Amino acid sequence: MLTKKNALSILKVLFPIAVLLLVIYQSKKELTDLSFKRTLYIINGIERYDLFILVLLGLLAVSAMSFYDFVLKRTLRLNIPNWKVFRVSFIANSFNNVLGFGGLAGVGLRTMLYKEHTNDVKRLVAGIAWLTSSALLGLSVFSILTIARVLPVGEITGEKPWLWAVIAGVALIVPAALIAAGINNKKAGAEDGEAKPRHPVFSYIGASFAEWFAAAVVMYYSLYVMGIHADVRHVFGVFAIAAIGGIISLVPGGFGSFDLLFLLGMQNMGFPQEAVVTSIVIYRIVYSFIPFVFGLFFAAGDLTENTLKRLESNPKMAPAVETTNVLLVFQRAILIRVLYGSLSLLVFMAGVVVLASVALPIDRETVIPHIPRPALLAFNALSLSAALILLILPIELYKRTKRSYSMAVAALVGGFVFSFLKGLNISAIFILPVVIVLLVLLKRQFIREQASYTLGQMIFAAALFIIALFNYNLIAGFIWDKMNRLLRHDYFVHNNSHITYATMTAIIVVPLFFLLFTFFYHKRSKPIGEEADPERLKSFLAEEGGNALSHLGFLGDKRFYFSSDGKALLLFSQISRRLVVLGDPSGQRDSFPLVIEEFLNEAHKQGLSVMFYQIEREDLALYHDFGYNFFKLGEEAFVDMEAFTLSGKKKAGLRAINNKFDREGYTFHVGEPPFSSEFIAKLKDISDEWLGPKKEKGFSLGFFDRDYLEQAPIAYVKDAEGEIIAFANLMPMYQEGEISVDLMRYRKSAPNGIMDALFIRLFLWAQEKGYTTFNMGMAPLSNVGTAFTSFWSERIAAVIFNNVRYMYSFSGLRAFKEKYKPEWRGKYLAYRKNRSLSVTMILVTRLIGKTKKRRR
Repeated sequence: MLTKKNALSILKVLFPIAVLLLVIYQSKKELTDLSFKRTLYIINGIERYDLFILVLLGLLAVSAMSFYDFVLKRTLRLNIPNWKVFRVSFIANSFNNVLGFGGLAGVGLRTMLYKEHTNDVKRLVAGIAWLTSSALLGLSVFSILTIARVLPVGEITGEKPWLWAVIAGVALIVPAALIAAGINNKKAGAEDGEAKPRHPVFSYIGASFAEWFAAAVVMYYSLYVMGIHADVRHVFGVFAIAAIGGIISLVPGGFGSFDLLFLLGMQNMGFPQEAVVTSIVIYRIVYSFIPFVFGLFFAAGDLTENTLKRLESNPKMAPAVETTNVLLVFQRAILIRVLYGSLSLLVFMAGVVVLASVALPIDRETVIPHIPRPALLAFNALSLSAALILLILPIELYKRTKRSYSMAVAALVGGFVFSFLKGLNISAIFILPVVIVLLVLLKRQFIREQASYTLGQMIFAAALFIIALFNYNLIAGFIWDKMNRLLRHDYFVHNNSHITYATMTAIIVVPLFFLLFTFFYHKRSKPIGEEADPERLKSFLAEEGGNALSHLGFLGDKRFYFSSDGKALLLFSQISRRLVVLGDPSGQRDSFPLVIEEFLNEAHKQGLSVMFYQIEREDLALYHDFGYNFFKLGEEAFVDMEAFTLSGKKKAGLRAINNKFDREGYTFHVGEPPFSSEFIAKLKDISDEWLGPKKEKGFSLGFFDRDYLEQAPIAYVKDAEGEIIAFANLMPMYQEGEISVDLMRYRKSAPNGIMDALFIRLFLWAQEKGYTTFNMGMAPLSNVGTAFTSFWSERIAAVIFNNVRYMYSFSGLRAFKEKYKPEWRGKYLAYRKNRSLSVTMILVTRLIGKTKKRRR
């Protein structure tokens, strides 16, 4: 049902989209004869002194917006250093100019970054709401000046007289704000007689007017450098109307709506279209995009990973706005990713700059006179390689790994040096050192050793490399000569052989660069956890308890990871870039979340992904909270020892098997460790005969190992001649009243039904010893992937698991165990949501089938 609230949310999305479509349609008619290629050539021809002034004016104009934040600080009496206030303001305002839907980007950032400095969040939100809405106050002052004819706008209002209604409406904002502030101050003075700060409406009017005045100055100077010497009052008037249209449109940064209105106004004043459009492009560059880059610098330094996690986990980007607002949710997702990837974006832009310096003859000055052509070719090819590395690196730099830090610094230094040697490019020489310094200052943020990659990420990196190389060849091969003739640069001449040389060099250097760093950091990485220690494991299980799989820790083929409080333990092994944890944690249940979180953090630092193999259904919610998906591996059979009996008609078959073995002289025994070497040798002979040509498995399955077998009793069956024909090692469950078995092996000459006979005697023995539950083990893929509605990924994984997972046959295994009327409990695999289930199952299969180091 469409509620009023939802309708408003949808309208807030559709309205700016509709305005943008209208602007695109109108722009198509207005700019039919405009050559954007010519516009770019004109910008390149502007004096560098004028460009420097424009950039400085743009930065000062955005800096002027910090007046809002200083007013907020003074009003709310926030204890924040002035330099931080300025940084937060610059980040918020520069992002607002590019991403802000009506100022929401600034609202969210200010709320998140200022709320830790006050105990009254509600008052902070109210102050930020006033701050955001105050942007209209300055435009209201401009509208009043327009109505008073101080700023003439007759050229545009004469053609579109309806604009007077808009101007009049905006002009009323200042009087309305003054009245509202007066009422607020009167109410505040009447309460309790306590001195409360008056509403800073005049301060906000001054801050807002300073903001729009500074922006208008940037626009005016952009026109001036293009040779448009218009009356400043006319320019300011048209600028005010265009700015009002940009804000009302709700389009991010007013892009399109502001530009079209300003273009129409200046055209009506008789100025050439091409020069005005070029001025608008310059204004956008120096007022929006260059400050946005500086905002990224500040964001990369101020917004650490912990800060962004708080932002992302915060259910409200800004409590002043309802989270049901579709526009806010959409913008919030974009904003968080841009903030988190700010450093990656800067490095990517540095790569674009270096690539442009290689391909385009812009701002190049000779540094080394008479440089030999082979050296020049080498420097250019290595510059291209550095550029391509910088374009690919953000994929890992986003993950803040130590490896990416070292690679980024190396590539930036290489790009700077080779760009300097092949021919000085002003943009590269100024931008690259700044990015290098920023990386050095933020070195502590790089805490991960390595990062793991999905197949999609690797394909994306390869595609990016190929596309960048293709564009380099396209630009260098087809555009260079035209630009060289136009700009009269003849210092560095490209030809097909040169392009081929640079391309072939990059194809060799770039992969080699990544391979060397990957190898070096792989050698440096330290293993997680600690080596298996049977004595420590025995002590831990005795004190803290365990589960059905804890006993497999005595195999020695897994590593141990203890929680910081020492009350929980994980058993795990590594395969490729995955850590496979066997079962749920052992120990105290209250410490399970702690040990999982600490283990995941360690794995994250090492760039490893984690999966949990054979976990219980009772703890699925715990793994779900850590972002895991689940695949049912099968079901485990639990027999109730208190209810088990050989009596009754239904148990006639079991009684017959038991009686048969009694008649034929078979006997059942349970031996306690330590065991003699002769006894172990006999069991080893039976085990080898049972295995035949098959290899031992491991990880989640026990294998024949004397140290392992010495940890628990062994049940065995002798024939009438006193020879052992079958055995099973008992596996403690480390939980009250529960027991299980692991290895169950017998001679080929053993009679049919030997396993049933062994289980029956084990059940009777367990009853005598007071056990209440017997775990018969898992029936793999029991009731998995059988429904026609099952996911295809689960069906494929089931096929892999069933046909590759074990060398042993599990056909009829569930039917074999079903005769004992067990309770079936599901066993699951927990894997990351962005990981392939089929690949995960293949890796687990390989891990189980790996040859174990410890064999006796």
